[in-house]
Amino acid sequence: MKGNTLRNYSIIVHKMIIYNLRIIFANKFIWFLVGSVLFYVGLSIYYVFANDVSKMEDLYGIFLFSGVLLVFYPSVFGVQNDQDARTIEILFGIPNYRYKIWLVRILLIFIIAFLIMLVFTFLSSVLIVKFRIVSMTGQVMAPVIFLGVMAFMLSTIIRNGNGTAVVMIVFGLLFLVLSGTLSRSQWNVFLNPYSVPRDLNEVSWSIISFKNRIILITGTIVFLLAALYNLQKREKFM
Repeated sequence: MKGNTLRNYSIIVHKMIIYNLRIIFANKFIWFLVGSVLFYVGLSIYYVFANDVSKMEDLYGIFLFSGVLLVFYPSVFGVQNDQDARTIEILFGIPNYRYKIWLVRILLIFIIAFLIMLVFTFLSSVLIVKFRIVSMTGQVMAPVIFLGVMAFMLSTIIRNGNGTAVVMIVFGLLFLVLSGTLSRSQWNVFLNPYSVPRDLNEVSWSIISFKNRIILITGTIVFLLAALYNLQKREKFM
């Protein structure tokens, strides 16, 4: 009896993953994927032939922008795509909707982004400069996941992909403008842990970077809970 239950559960999970993967890779996601790959390849070729190939902070910036491109479309347009396809009406009829569907989808988005970033960092470690691949990928994914979940949360409020995209671009520009002022602050979303200020020792910088990652993780959890709570308000999406 337990064997049949586990088998049925595994079949349901498998079908759910396949269904959500089809949704994630549908529509315009492929163009963002191509854009991310081209951006990475273009700058990587430059660094391969550049004289100074040891600047980890520059590579971090390449990985960060590539990662943001990967999660941007599915995070921003996911809710609208469900509305346009009228599948959101079916999804709201499933018990514990927020946990069974969207939580799985969000998780898959970041798993895909993480695996692609692993490929990028591996190639850069082989072709450009040696570094710890998993460590670099983890550092990059912290702000990528934060921004992705933030976009997802905003999409549940705005309920329009284009509107959410505009708001996220405005926030992104604001973060970039403030990144200079907050360059040494733990509150800097785009803080680069590999760019140690000359007049600051590595121990102090590692503490600031660690606090920054804690803030990003905390913000990610808050945004995710807020998004899942918003998705319970059926009347706003029907």
